[in-house]
Amino acid sequence: MKFIHYTVDNSEHVGVLKDNVIYRTQHKNIEELFNIDISSLDLEIESGKIKELPIIEHPNQDILCLGMNYTEHKKECENAGFDNDKRVASVYFSKRCSKAITTKDVINLHYDITSFVDYEGELGIILKKDLYRPTSIEEIKDAIFGYIVVNDVSARDLQSEHKQFYFGKSLDTFTVLSSTLVTKDEFSFPIEVNLRTYVNDELRQNNNTRNMIFDTEYFLKELTKGITLKAGTIIATGTPSGIGKALNMPLKDNDIVRIEIDGVGKLENVCKE
Repeated sequence: MKFIHYTVDNSEHVGVLKDNVIYRTQHKNIEELFNIDISSLDLEIESGKIKELPIIEHPNQDILCLGMNYTEHKKECENAGFDNDKRVASVYFSKRCSKAITTKDVINLHYDITSFVDYEGELGIILKKDLYRPTSIEEIKDAIFGYIVVNDVSARDLQSEHKQFYFGKSLDTFTVLSSTLVTKDEFSFPIEVNLRTYVNDELRQNNNTRNMIFDTEYFLKELTKGITLKAGTIIATGTPSGIGKALNMPLKDNDIVRIEIDGVGKLENVCKE
């Protein structure tokens, strides 16, 4: 099932998106669907003009992120000085987000405080249940609600200057989440989908989530050995190679970034200084 978060006539709703038609539910945010039987939702065709909203506009917690989770991206990060070739463990960091943006919204490049803003197309996961020390793969799967598209926008010079990722990843408008979520039952596990990122229609990133170094089962099991992941947790699973830093091509005023994940959704945003 594919859900969409939107407003119509200044009223917030979650709808079911099917064959390009939106069917309105009686719920206003995706979190309200975590503990109900979604197969029995009451639906009515949406008749108004909608404005898309991020699937979760105001996350209750920082976004959890995996760093350098594709082999070729790890190599380009080594070349950029963000990683070293001796590391074998997974990399985790978080990203502050007081308000997410979504497709058609503007990415503020913040070039008054940074000189190199970059894109990172990623598959995102949203949990619907708390997860701590799962004892089976079924328990891990059961905690996942579905998948979204993420652009983990990043200020590369701030990452380097501050020797960590938090500040450079957390500027306002640097968390771009799709307005849509596709429930986990639509995919195999671990999920295997193609991901592409374009800048001004030039293909920059092109990979499949099957090529993640640490897959969903691995990182959810590892994190929850000592951390309780709460319902509503958003996890960005890492970006493939082809980032602007590796190409020495920072985002510029009026650049259009488009990220597509087959079967999940699309983000398209214009950048403004």
